[in-house]
Amino acid sequence: MPKHKPIRFKDPTFSEEAKKYVEEFTKEHPVSTSILKAVLATAIIGGVLTTAFVMPGLAAIAGKRAITKRKEKRKRYQQMWARFYDLRKRKDIEYVGESPDGEWIYKFSDKGRTVAKKFLLETLSIEYPKKWDGKWRIITFDIPEKYKKVRKTFQRKLKNLGCYPAQKSVWIHPFQCETELDFLKDVLEIQPFVEIYLTKEMPNGKVIYNFRKLLKDYI
Repeated sequence: MPKHKPIRFKDPTFSEEAKKYVEEFTKEHPVSTSILKAVLATAIIGGVLTTAFVMPGLAAIAGKRAITKRKEKRKRYQQMWARFYDLRKRKDIEYVGESPDGEWIYKFSDKGRTVAKKFLLETLSIEYPKKWDGKWRIITFDIPEKYKKVRKTFQRKLKNLGCYPAQKSVWIHPFQCETELDFLKDVLEIQPFVEIYLTKEMPNGKVIYNFRKLLKDYI
């Protein structure tokens, strides 16, 4: 297996909240996460791509079953480096320099940040509670026309998250999603244009009808 210098990702684009979310996502989906997503997650978090990152404790592995595991980890390691070189070839990431410790420093290009944000949007979801707290989340927004493309992306994601469009700029969800919406605002850079309100009353019958089956399992 070829030797590589460690790759350190340093990019100030993503907030600590975004990094925390990605860390939690990779912990919850360590196997199902694709190789490309694993590399993107590493870059967003500001991690290091090394043998140790994907092959911890290989020296201690022994036995037939362990050898199979070692081969799987070796394959995953090689695939991660292949995806890294794909990102570099497509100019999604840029070489910055070398650290005093000998690490190669990379960051996202403008094009690459778009790819990373797409990954973040795809992985975002609302976690359902054990029991509904009886409050409705009303999401309102007034995103300027010059951000029309971002506004459409925001609306599509609200729909994917299961929110109901009471109006074009008013969407509703019964479950706690403030953290997810704050994260979404941060990724799309639309913080000043979006508000979230909580209410126990929902006079809109269409909203109640839309969520009737879902709420039945959580009341």
